[in-house]
Amino acid sequence: MQIFSAILGLVALTSSTLVDAASPGYRSLPWDGRTFNLTVDTINDKYLTPILMQRNGGQDGNPVDYVSVQYQARPFGYNGDSGQLSIGVDANAIYSTDKDNIEGASDGTTFFRASAMKAEAFLNAYDWRLIFLGSDLFRIGVDASANPPIVYYRINGNERGQVVDRLRTWHLKSAGGNNMVLEFYTSTGQDELALNVTSELPGQLRVLHDFHIGLFTQSSVGSAPAMNAQQDVVSFSGVSVEATAIDAGAPTPAPSMAVTSAS
Repeated sequence: MQIFSAILGLVALTSSTLVDAASPGYRSLPWDGRTFNLTVDTINDKYLTPILMQRNGGQDGNPVDYVSVQYQARPFGYNGDSGQLSIGVDANAIYSTDKDNIEGASDGTTFFRASAMKAEAFLNAYDWRLIFLGSDLFRIGVDASANPPIVYYRINGNERGQVVDRLRTWHLKSAGGNNMVLEFYTSTGQDELALNVTSELPGQLRVLHDFHIGLFTQSSVGSAPAMNAQQDVVSFSGVSVEATAIDAGAPTPAPSMAVTSAS
């Protein structure tokens, strides 16, 4: 059983937007992306799914072909989520564009949380983003071309604190920041979160975010990546975006990332 936190995906993906935001087209904090009260038919209640519809340049994809929901998958799951949202990618899951919108806190913390697991070895040995922002402010992914696969965390596209992790249990990750200082926390299984990397970035914190979970890879040869006929599937649980950072010592925390801006 391989478990890790992730970012988005080029092949299958769901996106989140927050509700009742001040900015048109964006949703405000807190946003609940947990799975315990979702079905495949109600994914649109919490997530934007155009990428699941955009298959091979068309608009005829069906989310049920790439997404499944399982209840009580994590009886002691993080973030009050006992459910599990599984997203798969295959040779037919290439998309053209995507968009999801979340309005973060302009004068406080924007805290992204998620935990992810892969139960089987990767069939497609690529570098997969699993949890990330469209701005690439941060990304969590796994390099499945390495042996063993490498779970990594990157800021603004640069590598930070890359580590080889066991991919046999849930990997939990979180981050928080202040004035573009990002604190990245990690955990495995039922362990408590521990501070992994602190990074200070220049500039001002962006308030509007595209937040993605799923499987995303890119080809450098000008054509779609060669994919196995069977799907690679990653499961996600405990996904949310909040204005309050979770206590780093809290038990069974899931992958999270928080960014704070000082007024």
